[in-house]
Amino acid sequence: MKEKESFTSKPFLGVSKASELLGISETTLRRWTDEGRIRVFVTPGGHRRYSVNELRQFMQARRAVQGMSSIASHLEDTAPIHRSTAQIDICAALPNAHLPKESQERLARCGRQLLNLVIQYMVHSAKREETMHLVRQVGQEHGRTLASMGFPLVDSVEAFTKHRNLLVEAAVKFAKKGHMPSERAVSAVPLVTRVLDEALISLVAAHQSHRPSTPGRRTEH
Repeated sequence: MKEKESFTSKPFLGVSKASELLGISETTLRRWTDEGRIRVFVTPGGHRRYSVNELRQFMQARRAVQGMSSIASHLEDTAPIHRSTAQIDICAALPNAHLPKESQERLARCGRQLLNLVIQYMVHSAKREETMHLVRQVGQEHGRTLASMGFPLVDSVEAFTKHRNLLVEAAVKFAKKGHMPSERAVSAVPLVTRVLDEALISLVAAHQSHRPSTPGRRTEH
């Protein structure tokens, strides 16, 4: 520890000390540098020098991504629960309806895409704006599909909220088990809710715009 503290007191490090600080081999450091993942300064003599401050920032970002990847993997395991929950909700809202296979496949596809986008949003911070655009598109498709099936808006929101809660609860439970540092756990849950809330807004808007051409709730005589 004292050795690390002594060489990190310098503003720049060579390849050997920089790789030691990061806990990786010199070969890996050179490869990451060539890939543009870590910035390097080259001296007039051709020697590589790394900023200690930037190396520390890289370490923090890398730990954050590793933590997000762990929780993302945990969220993937909730897929079977989402499928069974969706089937129950559809049967409850439309007990006498025979759903076309195409509609079932579209709903399943929307669910898979949204789960993947939640994970992508968490792990790839640099692509969050692009990911959120895709989230809105999936939410719109989900809303249009439910409306075309005659699935009432109230039931659509209720069903989506169940899936939302499943993912949020899974993220919270994962964090409470101590699988990731508390500060990253705290930041993970808002990321999940942000994506799902945006998808829900898009779902509602698409469902409402489709309502004039679809039947409403059935009334019993």
